Amino acid sequence: MSTTEHDTEHPAVPEANAAHPQSTETRVASRINALTSGLIGVGIGLATGLVIGLAIIPALGNVTGGLVAATQPSPITAAVETCGVETNRWIDVGDKGMSLSMQSLGEESSGAEFGDVFCMLNELDIPDSVLNRIDSTRALDGRQTADWDGFRASWGYHPDNGLDIVIEFERE
Repeated sequence: MSTTEHDTEHPAVPEANAAHPQSTETRVASRINALTSGLIGVGIGLATGLVIGLAIIPALGNVTGGLVAATQPSPITAAVETCGVETNRWIDVGDKGMSLSMQSLGEESSGAEFGDVFCMLNELDIPDSVLNRIDSTRALDGRQTADWDGFRASWGYHPDNGLDIVIEFERE
């Protein structure tokens, strides 16, 4: 047998991975790309979750809480109903239930009965200290003010005109 015959009789044996030729470097790069893509996906998921959890859900809660609070009657409106003074012309609810003006009887003027005024004050949970200040106000004292639990009151008193009190409520 000649040398030339030998070279042509046995062609070179193909490598086992000839159908999928891939070097070690290519496989490592492919795995790194897959890992990087996975980490980016996890990062995007975490960022989205944080935005939803820290920004969107609390904002929706505030809107929902505001809607619920807006549908509930104000303490002033509830007090008017409890005291049964809806038609009393000397007890006036304003600002969609957020303010109250009351004028009591005086020696020379008409006004609401003191019982109706004090019922309203009691229903608004006025502190005893403020009630005592109102009760002891003289004409010479001028306009007085007080705050409690989201309420702000200002009042004046003159024996001829009675007690004039304005109460405002601010939802927290």
